[in-house]
Amino acid sequence: MTATVTRRSVLGAGAAGLATTLAAPSASASTPRSRTPNFVVVYVDDLGYGDLGCYGSPLVRTPVLDGMARRGMRFTDFYSGSPVCTPSRAALMTGCYGPRVNLPAVLFPYPRDVDEGISAEETTIAEYLKREGYATGIFGKWHLGDPASRAEHHPMEHGFDRYFGIPYSNDMDPVPLYDDREIVEEPVDQATITRRLSEQAVAFVREHADEPFFVYLAHHQPHEPLASEFAGRSAAGAHGDSVEEIDHYVGVLLDELDALGIREDTCVVFTSDNGPWYVGSAGDLYGRKAETYEGGMRVPFLVEWPGVVPRGATYREPGQLVDLLPTILAAVGARPDPGRVIDGHDLLTAWRTGRRVDRGDIFYYEGGNGRLNAVRRGDWKLHVSRAAGPYFTGRGFSSTAETPQLFNLRTDPEESYDLSEHRPELVEELADTIRAFDAALRADRAARYGS
Repeated sequence: MTATVTRRSVLGAGAAGLATTLAAPSASASTPRSRTPNFVVVYVDDLGYGDLGCYGSPLVRTPVLDGMARRGMRFTDFYSGSPVCTPSRAALMTGCYGPRVNLPAVLFPYPRDVDEGISAEETTIAEYLKREGYATGIFGKWHLGDPASRAEHHPMEHGFDRYFGIPYSNDMDPVPLYDDREIVEEPVDQATITRRLSEQAVAFVREHADEPFFVYLAHHQPHEPLASEFAGRSAAGAHGDSVEEIDHYVGVLLDELDALGIREDTCVVFTSDNGPWYVGSAGDLYGRKAETYEGGMRVPFLVEWPGVVPRGATYREPGQLVDLLPTILAAVGARPDPGRVIDGHDLLTAWRTGRRVDRGDIFYYEGGNGRLNAVRRGDWKLHVSRAAGPYFTGRGFSSTAETPQLFNLRTDPEESYDLSEHRPELVEELADTIRAFDAALRADRAARYGS
């Protein structure tokens, strides 16, 4: 007899209950494979480029994610959509930079009458996939509008059939836990939430194992305050505890896909919304969260898709979070709405072959006032402005006087040696690119939003 998993039973399961609840899959390994691929996007908060074993961490143990890298593809030069939460999540959901969809900065839950959030005018990846017959679920942090302020900002109004998670960052007050449209816990028990989100994602996969599904598992760890049932296990302190717990539960989800016989039908993506905050490692990159230096926006990116993505591949060309939506749509034979400018590029050929796809320039929008600070073209990166100083301390953002700065990221990933005086013609070319792109983006936003 198969085990039955309900929302309430999973919600109340403790550490011991996890092993019992997940012990028996709801379908056998002989379940016929779906012709349409499933997609699982595991999206974590404030994970640094150097926080995984497969990205060089000597302290954080991540055997599951390291295994994904061995069996799938690891990107060395992948960028978030922004160095902070909200615009980065907007990039994932819409394939657009945050300022284009009128979400240039972090949203806060107060005051409650603030009308800020993702517009119904935008089409999310969940909405696109629902059109293609997918079951869609979000488990974790939303941060694209407070449902308690405006009901239309609820993720279930933007293409998701199922929601279990928190509406914004775990350091904001209050921190409610939603089960679909109902708040079931406030404040959320943060030490247990990584496990509980994973349990709910597993339950959703079981429920929809015989149809195509999209799971967006958006852990709010290792964003501070750090909390974990794995406390004290990691040589990398509390940050490492949270990362190692996430790694473990990614393994639980992958094991469930195996048990259900749908692993080879499922594309699993793992990445982060931006670089590390006060703790965590940016590897050999300069900068941290809130900065448009590499450490603030270059993040781990792994994709495992048996039989599609080549095993053990390393992709060394640039990619960005805005590319995820057009790539996934290409994989199911769909396209973004023709009336919407999409900033992302289809990287499906790169995923399938490991061969270079020229996705064009990478743009670095900061998360304070939505200013376009930098552009990458090939190995070259030009800063024309940059965010500096402490983040969310009341002092705000400041622009430094040393720009423009030009770096060769292939030889100088730390952005230590400014070459602008050696290549003035390239500085001017890239500065012109920034001005033109930003002007076009702002004109597009003004046409849609009047601002």
